[in-house]
Amino acid sequence: MRTQTIEFPDRKTQCIFPVARLQLSEALTELNLESGFPVIVLIGGAIEDQEAVIADKAIHTIARLAQEMKALVVCGGTDMGVMAVIGQVRSEHAYTFPLVGITLEDLVAWPGGPQSTKFLWWGKERWQLEPHYPYFILVPGSQFGDESAWIDDAAAVFSKGFQSVTVLINGGEISRKDIQLSLERGRPVIALSRTGRLADEISRDFDRNGLITVVSGNADERISEAIRALLHVDRPRASS
Repeated sequence: MRTQTIEFPDRKTQCIFPVARLQLSEALTELNLESGFPVIVLIGGAIEDQEAVIADKAIHTIARLAQEMKALVVCGGTDMGVMAVIGQVRSEHAYTFPLVGITLEDLVAWPGGPQSTKFLWWGKERWQLEPHYPYFILVPGSQFGDESAWIDDAAAVFSKGFQSVTVLINGGEISRKDIQLSLERGRPVIALSRTGRLADEISRDFDRNGLITVVSGNADERISEAIRALLHVDRPRASS
């Protein structure tokens, strides 16, 4: 398993390139993340303008909560939609919670990285990595969605001794796959309604899986309560 330091304009990011999911435990050591964490798997994609304000507010809430709980956040890591915003918010507020981007090596680009587009099926340009992530795990695969099993396994490995939860903002077919993998593992899912597409579809499904909780994307307090409850992390007491 090779490692690399990616030099973005204002930061250096650790990146590892495993070839098998069994190497994810070794990845913890390579990234200096040996101890377990409560884990938030943040999923979703591009966000339409009409849902952008609510989605942005929800991501701010999740980032603040991750900082308070000392949780690790796993996300896709490309510079678009939900994945871009969580990186930007973490940087904006100088948060220090671990943020790990897991995506496909052959479909993304980074400073000093490969530029070949021979593996791309949608066009002539790779997706850029979001430059504010402190950690990346770039994995094998030929189309987006192939990383879903890696994200699912990584959440299980990183949360050893703790709980994990998947949070959906907006989302499409890849997020649907992510949710299915979470449910098969017994990981609870929180779908934030009013953020569009799949999240809103799930909110209207009254026969949804019992592991799925729907919370309004603009209900900051309820989002915090739901994530804390599922991760079994109490709210810190106010100092007297």
